[in-house]
Amino acid sequence: STFPMLIMSADQRRFERKSLSVQFHARDAQGVGQLFFESADLSTGGTFLKSDLLLESGESLSLEFQVLQGRVIRAQARVAWVRRFPGPNESAGMGVEFTSMPDTDQEALETFLTA
Repeated sequence: STFPMLIMSADQRRFERKSLSVQFHARDAQGVGQLFFESADLSTGGTFLKSDLLLESGESLSLEFQVLQGRVIRAQARVAWVRRFPGPNESAGMGVEFTSMPDTDQEALETFLTA
């Protein structure tokens, strides 16, 4: 059966991820309203934000988060997918893909994730 192959391919990631708790500050595309999220995992390509307040897939947002002794990283991002109905041992939230980030922030994030 092809079932095990499906599971493997669904679990493959394009980027190395670290499970860690990072506080994210976000603003929507209009720059209105500040939102606070906690991240469940983080990679150079994106993050999973735990939240009961869910945006729609495709929505853009600006993110700020701290790594490495208070180094603030800024990124533009978009909601890639939404988990509205979490299963057991899962959190509601959103998979967010970073769409742009200053080079220096990208380097700082890579350093943090490989440390």
